[in-house]
Amino acid sequence: MPRRKLPDELKGFAFTTAEARERGVDRGRLRGSDVVNPHHGIHIAAESAVDDDIMARCERLIPALGSAHWFSHRTAARIWGIPLQPAYSANEGLHVLSVGTRVALRHAGVIGWVTSADPVQREMFGLLPVVSPADVWCQLAQRGAVVGGALIAHEWLVAAADYLLTGKRQPDGTRGTPRCTVDDLEAAIARRGRGRGTAALRRALVDARSPVDSPYETRTRLGLVAHGLPEPQVQVPVETTEGRRHADLGYPSRKLLIEYQGEEHRSSRKRWLSDL
Repeated sequence: MPRRKLPDELKGFAFTTAEARERGVDRGRLRGSDVVNPHHGIHIAAESAVDDDIMARCERLIPALGSAHWFSHRTAARIWGIPLQPAYSANEGLHVLSVGTRVALRHAGVIGWVTSADPVQREMFGLLPVVSPADVWCQLAQRGAVVGGALIAHEWLVAAADYLLTGKRQPDGTRGTPRCTVDDLEAAIARRGRGRGTAALRRALVDARSPVDSPYETRTRLGLVAHGLPEPQVQVPVETTEGRRHADLGYPSRKLLIEYQGEEHRSSRKRWLSDL
């Protein structure tokens, strides 16, 4: 007998077992090969499932979230685009903070955090309830916030701050509004009081700069200083016959420019020639 089709209103987004029942879909039908079960009691049509997308994975968890639940730590950083190491993996757990309660969200594939009274700022990113960028940056300094049981390296905490303080470069060469200002990050640190990681955050903010277009520019800058060189200027403007260009780093008074060449420079001849 042909399998009964799922109702159209259950396609394109995650739904709970209860919502399926309301539309006449029983548990047996939910075990069909065309239905994916990303979390206990939550389902989605296989045709709508994209397992390697952090946004889609978070959206599938929404039916399990209450008003006290907010994406946080590493997951919130991914949502905001904050650069982290290691890079995103579709198998990594989703971090969820429960605010105003002592009970963490318990779900397969979820890393639960709790705070009974926390002034952490929160907002919506599309459909996703998420901790605000400045407070996410502070959360990254907690043990286990990025990698289980480990603390984030100083250079990556600085790189995260650099990213938040840098507006996206526009086609005309100008920059958009950054997600955070230095005052925003300082205020977020102040909200933590004497919480763990505060000292690391203050050290990172001292080393943060803008504009910085990649975490590897940050790491190069910090490495130069750590090895005894003066701190280089970031995004050094250079006037060329084709208009103004910007070197990653440099010492303009010494007429020395420094570029960090990533994979794109090797694979894209256009990018390579532009930088030359």
